[in-house]
Amino acid sequence: MAIAALTNLINKIENDGAGLKGYEKVIQFEFTDLSEKYNVQFMGDKATLVGDQEKIACTVQITSDNFEKLISGELNPQTAFFFGKIKAKGDMAQLLKLSSILDYYQ
Repeated sequence: MAIAALTNLINKIENDGAGLKGYEKVIQFEFTDLSEKYNVQFMGDKATLVGDQEKIACTVQITSDNFEKLISGELNPQTAFFFGKIKAKGDMAQLLKLSSILDYYQ
């Protein structure tokens, strides 16, 4: 289900890339309950799943259930981070930017 939620987000971006506002980074989503990792490359006004990357701006660790709640708007990204439902490695500023992107696409 995690890949379905990621695909849903990518499809929303494909239909309306304005929410990225020129954002160009690779974010890794690590689904802790599934032991799966996916890299999403944000490219200005579009996003795509990509293979292994050397330059990952931030790794987001989350359960697949909580990620689906983030995408649907049932879970606030800042609240989820505060309560430990989201953890991150790397540039924390990228997590804040990702939060604003998710808010736009809810």
